[in-house]
Amino acid sequence: MKKSYSKLNLLQKKLQGLSSPKGFFDYILGNRKYLTIVTGYYDYIRGEVFIDDMFDIFDDVPRGFDLAVLIHLLYKDFLTQIKKGNVNKQVAGFLLSGKARYLGEKKAERRVMKALTEHVFTFESIEEEIIEESDKEKKAYITIQMKESEILRGEIFLHDLTPYLNNQHVTIEDLLTILYLEFINQIKEQGNSDKIQKNILSHLKSAL
Repeated sequence: MKKSYSKLNLLQKKLQGLSSPKGFFDYILGNRKYLTIVTGYYDYIRGEVFIDDMFDIFDDVPRGFDLAVLIHLLYKDFLTQIKKGNVNKQVAGFLLSGKARYLGEKKAERRVMKALTEHVFTFESIEEEIIEESDKEKKAYITIQMKESEILRGEIFLHDLTPYLNNQHVTIEDLLTILYLEFINQIKEQGNSDKIQKNILSHLKSAL
């Protein structure tokens, strides 16, 4: 197993015995690490507006609540569901669908003429990536802080999913992006749900 399931590559380092020994403050602080995801600027702004709405509606939203915290909450909720038990094949299907929808390259097929000999030609189909105007949209970079143990748990789970991923590779960064964009898509389609907002607020308070 040589795949890296995040930029930090924690699982491989553990298996190779390359992890740094944890000191006292690592245990106190939870040995925090950072991962960065990239998303379209509109989706970034939509998330910012959702958070602003939370502050406007509720008086007890904790200070420091931002997109990074929201994405971390979505990831922690995902891990909780995994720990409770989920069918790996179904979760793999969710990730493959999300990767195709949010991270997949759009390609088109065109036919080109290829010379077989000096006087004989044949046509073959090739795929080319489509560069649309929307692909030129400004990107936003969101850095999320989380415990090393949370990242490692996700890497192990993604490795367990390997037989169900149809030879596609999914990283923790991919997972975080899919979870966030699924959430944003839900907001786009259904608007700000009072139930969702209260659920997030409850999670925030319990994390304090």
